[in-house]
Amino acid sequence: MEWMLMPYRKLYRLIEGRSGRREFWMFTLFVWITMFVMAVLLITLAGSSTASIESSLGSMNFGTTMAGAGIGALVLVLVLYVWIVLTGIASFAVTVRRLHDLNLSGWCVLLFYGLVIAVGLIHSALPIVAAIGWIVVMALPGTAGPNKYDTVDPGQAEVFA
Repeated sequence: MEWMLMPYRKLYRLIEGRSGRREFWMFTLFVWITMFVMAVLLITLAGSSTASIESSLGSMNFGTTMAGAGIGALVLVLVLYVWIVLTGIASFAVTVRRLHDLNLSGWCVLLFYGLVIAVGLIHSALPIVAAIGWIVVMALPGTAGPNKYDTVDPGQAEVFA
C-alpha cells in the first residue's frame, strides 16, 4: 500500500528524481482499482436514484427518496473530481520520474501524447499499438547506478539498482 500512495506524497517535489518500476506500476494498479470502485459506486447510486424516481412517480411523492440519492451522488461526484485532479498531477509526475529512471527526458511524455493523437487521426487502431509500446517502455528496468536525474548523493544511488 505504501508504494501505491507514494506518488501522492511526492506531489510537493513533482518531477524531481527517479521512480522505479514498483512505484509506477503499484500506483497504476491503485488508480485502476479506485476507478473501478468509483464506477461501481456511481452505478449503484444511479440505479438507486432511478428506482426512487420510479417509486416516487407511482405515489407522486418526490420528497426525501430522490433527495437522499441525489445528495449522495453529488458528494461522490465532487470527491471524484478532486481525486481526478490530484491523480492526474501525480500520474504525470510519476511518469516523468519513471522516464528519469530510464535516463530519458520527461518531455518524452508530451512526445508520446502527440504521437498518439497524430497516429489516431490516421487510423483508430494505431493508438492501441502506441499504448502497448508505452507499456513496454515503462516495464524496462531503470539505469543501474546514478544517472543525470538523481537528486540523492551518488553514494546512495545503489538504491535504484
